[in-house]
Amino acid sequence: MLLNLFGVSWLGIFLSFQVSADPGIQQPSVAKSESRRIQVVSFTQTLKGRPGSPDEQVSVQFVVLAKDRSFVDDRSRGLVQILRLDRDPDVLWEISADGKQYRELTDLSEIQENRRIQEKQFVSRLKGLPESERLEMLEAAHIRLNDAGESIRGIEVVRTDAARNRDGEKLRQVQVLENGRLIADLWMADLDIPFSLAPLQEASGAFGPEVLKAVSELEGFPLEGTIYVVTATLTHPFEFSITEWKEAQVPIEFFDLPKECSLIESRAFLSCPECGREVERENSAARARNREGQWIYFDTRDCFSAWKKKRSRKP
Repeated sequence: MLLNLFGVSWLGIFLSFQVSADPGIQQPSVAKSESRRIQVVSFTQTLKGRPGSPDEQVSVQFVVLAKDRSFVDDRSRGLVQILRLDRDPDVLWEISADGKQYRELTDLSEIQENRRIQEKQFVSRLKGLPESERLEMLEAAHIRLNDAGESIRGIEVVRTDAARNRDGEKLRQVQVLENGRLIADLWMADLDIPFSLAPLQEASGAFGPEVLKAVSELEGFPLEGTIYVVTATLTHPFEFSITEWKEAQVPIEFFDLPKECSLIESRAFLSCPECGREVERENSAARARNREGQWIYFDTRDCFSAWKKKRSRKP
């Protein structure tokens, strides 16, 4: 699910912000009279199950979330991601640890668009099969079709009777299913927080628009749970847990690119780390991040599986 971040040292460079348990986020180098300030919610979250990482590896992220923008510091990877939904088009900046280089993504729906293309191709390949076999395979793939033969997403929100306490907060379980498949298993707290996590989830490509709408309408704030990110090639379960949440105000410049930060142009073709063949970025069989936080692309699913096995054996 969620994103990639940067190191604490870079945070000190970035507008001289400091993070403390109390009173929250401060920006001593910019006077209030010189900069417009916006309301934010900050929190720390731990993640487990990131693609390309050992299944049990835990990552720590620091998140600052506003209504139409977010800032994510991934301390385990030394990267920052800034999401700006106030720009046209929406943009996601991925920034190096030293704040000198960044990549820019403006097609935030790419993962889900690729998934829909794959579903359409899968449905087309089933046309010659007997009806009973075709329906069985569609059900196994969690694909539903309307009368016109187009893929549709049926969303079900289940509020279970399960409840428990954590750090003085009462948590209640909410599950979101898409075409009968569990997509989000969330433990919600009745916190009065004005922002949804939906922008982060949209930027990560975790959900299609139908699931995003259902998640954004949930009452409360998810403090922990598992999100199942369905892509064109794999399904990734992400476990997350949120702590140290607080409300604050920051200068609006907090969500800007660092000064003298230069854009890195992305190559259309890259080498597969396993077989060495040239892989078109947009049509790779799978992708993952290496330990430095860079995207790598695979020629086949076998290449991805071989790389993942080697990765899990490394300390």
